Amino acid sequence: MISAIRGLGSVRSRKMIEASTGMLLLVFCVEHVLGNSMLLLSDPEPYRWYTETMGRALLIRIAEVVLFGLFAVHISMGLYMRWQHMRFTRSHPEKRPKQTLSTRLVGWTGAAILIFLVIHLDRFFLPNRFAAEGTRPDLYLLAHEAFASPWYTTFYVACMVALASHLHHGIRSAFFSFKFIPPHAVPRVRSAVARVGLITPLLLGYIALHICVAQLLGR
Repeated sequence: MISAIRGLGSVRSRKMIEASTGMLLLVFCVEHVLGNSMLLLSDPEPYRWYTETMGRALLIRIAEVVLFGLFAVHISMGLYMRWQHMRFTRSHPEKRPKQTLSTRLVGWTGAAILIFLVIHLDRFFLPNRFAAEGTRPDLYLLAHEAFASPWYTTFYVACMVALASHLHHGIRSAFFSFKFIPPHAVPRVRSAVARVGLITPLLLGYIALHICVAQLLGR
């Protein structure tokens, strides 16, 4: 994988790929918010219809393969670029740029997101996708059972805060790579996308927290 990344050419090319895959993953997160918002309904049928429809659609199965590919490329590229950056700053400490908090924490937030993905896929995706026909779990009940735990909810919300920080750094960096955007439009577009990148994971965290508090209060 590392040799393949090295073969991609210039630093600019690698940054472009990292930025592009990141933006596509942000689109997935927005779709995830729209789907998860149905978990707030007392009637489970809309969410059940949504998950069953998504699970049967061939286009969604193809999109899942593409999504896993995007994650693999984004994570691999990010790890390689982070390693390259650390090597450069260690050998050229005088050229170390000023960094925001989200930039300094990008490695840690990326690691937290990766751990979250493994746990989240094991808890929700795998039991549903690879279950025998007729034995698939009820994802509405599964989500509500998971978020009934204050410990899991705290972990989930903390990871969504990490994702918000990671997106803040990523979006700021991405728009330096997208040369096809007219320079005069960059500030407005970057500001709009940054808001989406901040609000999206916080909404996911809110949904989990809302379900947890509602169940603790017995509603």
